Amino acid sequence: MYKVIVSNFSNTLINSDEEIPISTIILLDELRRKGLKFIVTTNKDLTNILYYNRDFPFIDYIVSSNGAYVYDAVKNKCIYKKNIGIRIINKIIKEYYKKTDIFITNDNNILKVDDLDILEDNKNNIYKIDLCFRNKKDLDKTLKEINLLNLNININITSKDNKYYIEITNKLVSKYMAVEFIINKLKLKMADVISFGYDLSDIELLKKSKCGVAVENASKKVKSVADKITLDNNSKGVEIYLKNVM
Repeated sequence: MYKVIVSNFSNTLINSDEEIPISTIILLDELRRKGLKFIVTTNKDLTNILYYNRDFPFIDYIVSSNGAYVYDAVKNKCIYKKNIGIRIINKIIKEYYKKTDIFITNDNNILKVDDLDILEDNKNNIYKIDLCFRNKKDLDKTLKEINLLNLNININITSKDNKYYIEITNKLVSKYMAVEFIINKLKLKMADVISFGYDLSDIELLKKSKCGVAVENASKKVKSVADKITLDNNSKGVEIYLKNVM
């Protein structure tokens, strides 16, 4: 029997209207009352996820910014964070500032870089950098340029609303490493974990969990590493799968 449930947030737990079905929340709450822990992983900022947990708390831990910031949602405190070094921040943001839209994630929120003063205010407090592009050609060009810089960083590529994003975090950050940190803290093992994913950043976690489940709307690459496939996020894939196995 699994002791920990982990789920990606966007395109996995929430539907296309960015809503979580109440039946999903009720099921997760029932499983938590039986002693299971529920972890949300996301590329989003902490505040965005806490919004969904405000009225009917159903989350134990939040792994935000692709693993750079880990939050205990029961005790309401950060338990791990890994920022991006200022040298890397300066190199990337000053290079692409005014060439494309740039967003940074600090402890709580995502901020648009409208001027470079924001770097001074947040220089030791930046956990993720997002470079936004309106076409894939520009994304691919920038990705090649960044790779040539040989920076010690992790990169994830994602898209939303016909825009493409290069997501940058510290090299020592991933969703899997953040979940492993929580699992060790709980004195459990990855053999106790069932995880649900959609994004390329979920692949390592899916592979190293006891059972890795991809939603039907995930890419072929993600589904190819999963142990099981469930329904898509608009058909309550996470909920339906859990009902069948728990």
